[in-house]
Amino acid sequence: MTGSKRSSFNVALNHLVILAKDKRKTADFITELLDLDDATAADGPVPGFFCCIRFDNDVTVLIAESKEHPAGHYAFKVTGEHFETLLNKLKRETRDFWADPRMEKPFECYEEDGKKGLYVVCPSGHGLEILTDLQVDNER
Repeated sequence: MTGSKRSSFNVALNHLVILAKDKRKTADFITELLDLDDATAADGPVPGFFCCIRFDNDVTVLIAESKEHPAGHYAFKVTGEHFETLLNKLKRETRDFWADPRMEKPFECYEEDGKKGLYVVCPSGHGLEILTDLQVDNER
């Protein structure tokens, strides 16, 4: 595809598959970290093949087991209040987190262009970034 032509069609992401060493452990890590509903076994052509995590924006993340998988990077946007809650939980539970994807700034968050963020690593080795949208005065 070339050029900058934009379609008038509405396109939205429906689902994404993440490969993991242990689908249940990875799904539980993500749902517990982000305070989401528990992952469920996905229906479909192969029932139980995926652990299914549903997000508020109608996007579903499906976790599938694979002995070999490349490490990925997945970013999750949360409110400023939710971010502070997650940060306090990570500190309270003495879980590792970093301000950068190279993991050179442990136990720090980044602040950039009015946003805050941090990185954690899930049990399958994927980098998970938790970030806020632009902070508004009443969230600071």
